[in-house]
Amino acid sequence: MENYPNYEIKHEKNFRTMLEGAAKAFDGRDMLRLRTKEGSVKGISHGRFMKDMYALGNGLLSLGLADAHIAVIGPTSYEWLLSYYAITCGTGVVVPIDKELPDDEIANILADSGASCLIFSGEYADTVEKIRSGLPKVRYYIDMNAPADTPEIKSFGALVAEGKATDLGFSQRKIDENAMTILLYTSGTTGKSKGVMLSQKNIISAAEGGISLLDLGKVCMSVLPVHHSFESTHGITMMIENGTTICLNDSLRHFLQNLQLFQPDTIFLVPLFVEMMHRKIWQNAKDGGQEEALRALIEKSNRELAQGADNRDVYFKSIQDAFGGKLKLIICGGAPLSARLMREFREFGMLLLNGYGITECAPLVSVNRNRYYRDGTVGLPIACCEVQVREADGSGEGEIWVKGDNVMLGYYKNDEGTKEVMQDGWFNTGDIGHIDEDGFLSITGRKKNLIVLSNGKNIYPEEIEEYLMRIPYIKEVVVSAPIVDGLNEVELNAEIFVAEEYTAAHSGEEIAKNLENDISEVNKTLPTYKHVQHFHVREQEFEKTTKKSIKRFTI
Repeated sequence: MENYPNYEIKHEKNFRTMLEGAAKAFDGRDMLRLRTKEGSVKGISHGRFMKDMYALGNGLLSLGLADAHIAVIGPTSYEWLLSYYAITCGTGVVVPIDKELPDDEIANILADSGASCLIFSGEYADTVEKIRSGLPKVRYYIDMNAPADTPEIKSFGALVAEGKATDLGFSQRKIDENAMTILLYTSGTTGKSKGVMLSQKNIISAAEGGISLLDLGKVCMSVLPVHHSFESTHGITMMIENGTTICLNDSLRHFLQNLQLFQPDTIFLVPLFVEMMHRKIWQNAKDGGQEEALRALIEKSNRELAQGADNRDVYFKSIQDAFGGKLKLIICGGAPLSARLMREFREFGMLLLNGYGITECAPLVSVNRNRYYRDGTVGLPIACCEVQVREADGSGEGEIWVKGDNVMLGYYKNDEGTKEVMQDGWFNTGDIGHIDEDGFLSITGRKKNLIVLSNGKNIYPEEIEEYLMRIPYIKEVVVSAPIVDGLNEVELNAEIFVAEEYTAAHSGEEIAKNLENDISEVNKTLPTYKHVQHFHVREQEFEKTTKKSIKRFTI
């Protein structure tokens, strides 16, 4: 497998030129597809989106919100995307808020960000009513679903209609692509969130970095929460510039249904979804008494592939049909992904590529390519940035630093926090990894999660967890070591959540015995100091961030 030239990119100046360019280049092609209440598909053209965006922009200007910080909260929707681009293409700074946050944290972000306006989906009306009195600087509340204005709440639809009748020069307003245009609050696994300041140059550089490395499809389904940079940059902005039609998944409950409805060829996911799809494949095989037959068919297909014959679309048609029938590319990020999953999805005829990103890098840093990938890695750095591994140990592992056009402007109102992670334009990701001889980046773990044993050995728990996750019935696991006198004891402990279907079919005694045997087998593949000595089976899943990463600091 050899690398090949990068794809050409357009070097768009800002979001407005990107959207206008896409409207001209892909005129007549759906920009978006929505699921209607009746369960059918509704297409939205680039031209229609641009008209509505200009109208909303003029409406926001009519409220005196030029250069204001405007927050947006709600599930992925047409109105959410209109708000995002209307704010960034000529109004001010957008503050996307995590829709799963509790009311007090929503209020904290509105206050900290200096928001003058909140655009919200109708289901947050009660939240708005609770927090309004404590937010005197928020002048306007705009309900995406309200049919008409009330004394306290403005109607999104009415504002768009007003903007269509009034031209306040929105389309001509100057955009500084180097200035903060997105203020995004992180939802980390280690504690308090920070406001990450991103420019349009940051976002477009990351998006075009993906376009230059990836052969993207014609139809993508947007599944992940759109306020996260992974989805907004790559599931939305990157796909608009690429001319890929974006289908909006209206609910996680409808994920599998919408795969059938929209039949995408490309999708962006976090490992949690990929693992769910993988379990569904094998559970269906087990329920149908076809496990061994499926394994035999995989072996046969692999032998034929080695000889140049690709029959995966025939052999595994039923598996592919369960996910819409046309899904060929899954791009995964946000958490570690096992090499085994990458290999198995490829065996079924679906290319699963892992990438690496972090909000402070808008977020993409590296990604595997369609025809040049390495299982177990997070791919090659994108063209707009440099990646260094500093203070590497004898095995080449060290801290990952990134410099380039995708690196954030800093943390909002937090100079001290910015200085802690920035050095001469280089950003310290806090992740540990290495780069191999061909330039592929691998992530070992987070520096904050490092376990320093009392015998002097260092262990990244994510590495051990990846081995344990190869035990099929383990759904979630966290590895730790007891701390005594400031040091971790030498014996590692694994806290395990077993898959529900396995728990339902086995007694507690059986599960404990099977785990003991299977963990023993895993230990045989690891150095002695990395052996898991103890385990505990928990009854509930671990608490997670809204990115579905386990909150280690709460364990």
